[in-house]
Amino acid sequence: MNNTQYTLLILEAYEDEVAGAAYFHSLARAYPQHSSFFQKCAALERTTASRLIELLRKYHLTPSAQTTLEERGALDARIEATGDWRMLVQQSIKSYARYVAEFKALEAMGPAEDQPILEALTAHEVQLIEWMRAEIGF
Repeated sequence: MNNTQYTLLILEAYEDEVAGAAYFHSLARAYPQHSSFFQKCAALERTTASRLIELLRKYHLTPSAQTTLEERGALDARIEATGDWRMLVQQSIKSYARYVAEFKALEAMGPAEDQPILEALTAHEVQLIEWMRAEIGF
């Protein structure tokens, strides 16, 4: 295992989860009729980020400032929340499949003691996709 690559991917995953929580929170404001759905997604992202903190500590990783990550997520939401929410969710279902693949690859890189957290990272992405499919009746 390339430890540097592995730890950089852990850091990236954490930062993406923090930004993802802000992204979904912003989508909840942009699509008030679907607010509870997007808030549920934001909560899952926050929970996943919280689990990853253990690995940040273990590997002495320093993430970007939380406000910076939250601003990134909010900006992404503003860019993407310009059209039909159904289309946004359909596009998300397709694009999030790549995260599942990336997280499975990360699992394969990680040591046994990290597996519960890495498996939860992958599982949360699968859960998001399942929720999105159910939300649009797909």
